[in-house]
Amino acid sequence: PAFGSFPSQVAHAPAVARAIRCVGKRRSMSATGGSTADASTTRRARVWASIPAWFALLAVALVLLVTDVVVVPTILREETRDWHAYEQAAERLDSGKPLYVWELADESQEYYLYPPPTAAVWSLGLNEQSLIVLKLIALLGVGALAAFAGARTPIAVVGGGLALVGLALLSPPVIHDLVLANVMVFYLGAVALSIARPGWLGAVPLGVLCAIALKPTIGPYLLWLFLRRRGDFAKTFFAGVVTTLLFAVVLGPGRYVEYVQALPRMLTLAMPFTGNVGLVTISREVALVGVFLAYAGTLVAARWLSPATSLAVALAATLLAQPTIGFNYLGMLIPALVAIWTVDRRVALAGAVVVPLVAIGSAIGAALLVASLAIVADWVARRAASAVHRPERPPEVAPATR
Repeated sequence: PAFGSFPSQVAHAPAVARAIRCVGKRRSMSATGGSTADASTTRRARVWASIPAWFALLAVALVLLVTDVVVVPTILREETRDWHAYEQAAERLDSGKPLYVWELADESQEYYLYPPPTAAVWSLGLNEQSLIVLKLIALLGVGALAAFAGARTPIAVVGGGLALVGLALLSPPVIHDLVLANVMVFYLGAVALSIARPGWLGAVPLGVLCAIALKPTIGPYLLWLFLRRRGDFAKTFFAGVVTTLLFAVVLGPGRYVEYVQALPRMLTLAMPFTGNVGLVTISREVALVGVFLAYAGTLVAARWLSPATSLAVALAATLLAQPTIGFNYLGMLIPALVAIWTVDRRVALAGAVVVPLVAIGSAIGAALLVASLAIVADWVARRAASAVHRPERPPEVAPATR
């Protein structure tokens, strides 16, 4: 990898706690004056640095329940169902008609903006109910983040994984995606598995998903993979290419030519519309700046921050990388907060409590907040590590009295 092996360089919260303990011990031995105050400060810092996982899970669950009370009634009034677009495209595919239609016959018709495999998979007999079942299975990938977050015993891994899946199901973005029938839950599960399971197990689901239902939003995470875990990026890319070739053989290369020709027309649909919370709601120019910042921020973070905090920045950047996004895209911030947890539990817990509240008012604001928290967590971890390795000044000895 370009900047080192991912698993070996993730700074875990216990390491920060150990650093604080070391600093506290040195301070207590350096001089008697002020030792009581230093010890008290160190104890408080140590407690906050080693927040129990169960406490954090309960606190986040409480916040999500409160936000659900406020947001879910509005989500349930959502009238758009994206699966209609998949179904209509599948019908056109089966009948040999053009897959991409830009002049809709009536309001019941939906724009189809995905690669040909989405329509092909839907034509196998999928429906709204089976899509929900597949999404619930995909959410199990979020549970894999438990081991990544520091769970070690089998009971802790299973229990923590189930708790994370439960929190994901409680989160308004995931609820919105289940109602909307979009594919972002699949991306959440695939990205979580990619983070937690380096190698083919994590790479294949994400590569296959990109080949079937590619979205621009995934770009910053793929860039981060290329920069920090190049072997996993290669495996993901290989899985995507093989899947694309298989579908090209089944559907014929002409469908992919049609897809490439349709891409410029898709860009013209980047405009404000009901349910869109992306930067294009401000202006197209601002949206283009957001796309640039998404990739530039990921590049800078991958170069200067730790693997975990740069990962959080890349995941937050996914909300800037696509000009038109829905509230359901905010689910990508879940693994970002887990990544921050591995570096500094205090910062992660603060983010997990505040971000859902901020997201109600601004999806982009929530993404920028997560990126900022990642930078803060990185700074705190570096500061604690430098304090451990800083040469200690010998204690001053009072001159002997005659």
